[in-house]
Order: sequence, then structure tokens, then C-alpha cells
Amino acid sequence: MNYKKKRLTDKQFQINNSQKYDSKVTDNFLKDCGLNTTTFSKLPTELLQARLAVVELKNFYWHLLTKQQAKKINKFNSKLINKKKCHELSPSLAYPILNLATKIKRQAHQQELQARHKIQELRYNQPS
Repeated sequence: MNYKKKRLTDKQFQINNSQKYDSKVTDNFLKDCGLNTTTFSKLPTELLQARLAVVELKNFYWHLLTKQQAKKINKFNSKLINKKKCHELSPSLAYPILNLATKIKRQAHQQELQARHKIQELRYNQPS
């Protein structure tokens, strides 16, 4: 009993390859953002936003966090990393993290404005 293999047409082959490529690109993008590709589609959007905020805080604003805030972020991160239990998390867990991220970003913005203002003062007061 010889069965013929079902071959793809050229168009089907192209579509299949483009889908594989797009999936790889998407997965790499999610990994770069700090998201898990297997749990991404199953998590509520609030938790995803909080995870993105945690990654941003760790990358750019870690020096502005207190020890308590850093502990809070690490605890939330460890809960979210657990693949088996992350689906059981409620979206309400994300709100304190999102509030903290907003607070820290606001703080960083204020510091940047003060630094810019100081630089402008120094430029203005320079002797000619």
C-alpha cells in the first residue's frame, strides 16, 4: 500500500513559511519585552501591563526604588513567572504595581525637569 504524500502548492508553502517567520518574530518581541510566550494569551491584560511596568522599572528606574518597593516588585514578579499558578492570579494584584510604576515615573520626570532647569540657569548665568 503506497500512499502518496500530500504536497503543498507553492502558495501554501509560502503562507506556511511566512506564518512560521511571523511567529518567531512575535515570540522574540514578547521575550524582549519580558513576557512569557506560553502564558501571554491566557493572562488578563492588567497583569500583562503590570509585568511590562515591572520590566521597565527594573531596566530604567531601579535606582529610584526603595527596598520595600523592590521587594514588592520581586514578589509580584515571582508570582507571575510561575507558569502553573500565574493563571490563578486575579487582575486586582496588578493595580498596586501599576500605581507604583506611575509614582516612580513621575518622580523620575520631576528629577529630569529639575536637572534641565538647573542647566538652563547655569547657561543663562554664564559670564560672556
